[in-house]
Amino acid sequence: MVLNYASRMFLKLRAGNKKSKCLSFQFMIDNNLIHPVARGIYALLPLGQRTVEKLQRIIESELIAVGAQKLESPILADKALWTKTERWDTMGSELFRLSDRERMEYCLQPTAEEMITSIVGHFGNQRENAFPIMLFQSSQKFRDEPTPKYGLLRSRQFLMNDLYSYDCNETSAQGTYNLITSVYSRIFMDILRLNGVRRVEASSGLMGGNISHEFHLPNQSCEDRILVCKECGSTKYVDAVAFATNEYQGNCEKCKTKYSVIDTVEIAHTFQLGTKYTLPFEAVSPTRHPLFMCCFGIGITRLIAASIDNASISDKAMRLPHAISPYKIALLLPKAGTLDQKWNFAQEVLQEMDKIPGLKGEIFVDDRCEKSIGRRLAEMNYLGIPHIFAVNTLKSEDPCGIPSVEYFRTTPGSDSLIEEKRLTHYDLLKLVRSF
Repeated sequence: MVLNYASRMFLKLRAGNKKSKCLSFQFMIDNNLIHPVARGIYALLPLGQRTVEKLQRIIESELIAVGAQKLESPILADKALWTKTERWDTMGSELFRLSDRERMEYCLQPTAEEMITSIVGHFGNQRENAFPIMLFQSSQKFRDEPTPKYGLLRSRQFLMNDLYSYDCNETSAQGTYNLITSVYSRIFMDILRLNGVRRVEASSGLMGGNISHEFHLPNQSCEDRILVCKECGSTKYVDAVAFATNEYQGNCEKCKTKYSVIDTVEIAHTFQLGTKYTLPFEAVSPTRHPLFMCCFGIGITRLIAASIDNASISDKAMRLPHAISPYKIALLLPKAGTLDQKWNFAQEVLQEMDKIPGLKGEIFVDDRCEKSIGRRLAEMNYLGIPHIFAVNTLKSEDPCGIPSVEYFRTTPGSDSLIEEKRLTHYDLLKLVRSF
């Protein structure tokens, strides 16, 4: 049986210990998803690791479905690689730099345009039907963030899914750009069901290229802002300088309606880079012309924190999109000293649920039977497990003495347990097969 018993897990649920302006930071500390080890650096604990792996699988499976291929590049990059595009100097103090014993200089990569493009260039001409070449990875990235705060929303080490595409001409590159952008929209809106996701035009900055977009999610803790026209829905990014000097004020360029300002966090960025990287690394098409490149990035760890802020409405309970909750189900075993009939019933339910393919490894068994059912229900609500079943409440016995379970569920946008009807063994198994 692939079950996860609370008594054996590396966790210590402690609701409400950490108070923060940022809900996701408070919840991720309290619920043992992360642990701070240095300024702006966090360890992922087992519950956090499960959540990260779920989100990573979702992103990667969606990219593979449209023809992208996974690789893994080194975190450490030679100075010569970054000098070739002049970004060794232009990145400034945000680039972590180090030297080896022979005084050769390296950096901890915040992104991998140089490295991936150098690999593509090394392979030389590819067959025409190999295009677009779409290569992605999910790997640790580093940025010497001057003011790390709010946990994974702004950290110095983070997990990113980054994809690099190469096309033979600009028209094809635009098609690839649209394709991956649509994949991102599907992940954010259809799978994670995040509220208020907006795609805005943005500056290409140090990345280069001439077209760039960011995906933003409403977030009161962060310092990004976008302008939204309530009349026609158009959006525009506002940088901090423009906001501070009121240069952002004005009306919508399309319909002349006054803009509204929304506090947000950036969760993804996409770029059309043209030949900025393919020229210096001689990554060419079958006709020996420089390839047209795009790049795309989702901050996986940041997206998890942003999703918690998006789904949670108060400090009473953490909420996550159900698709990336650490577990689908929590089963609360009967309190110590209960009747053997109820205990045996609970064990039978566990064995049956474990046989359901979609629930393998997805059942959190709360066997801390020294605690009351009410206390454990409160902790599961604070953790935000989507479906919670409790054996051995007063309502669990019918006139015939047949054991049953109480069913509770949690949902994004609510901080309370939603109590559903009492379930028999048959009803319970029928329900969980639909999860």
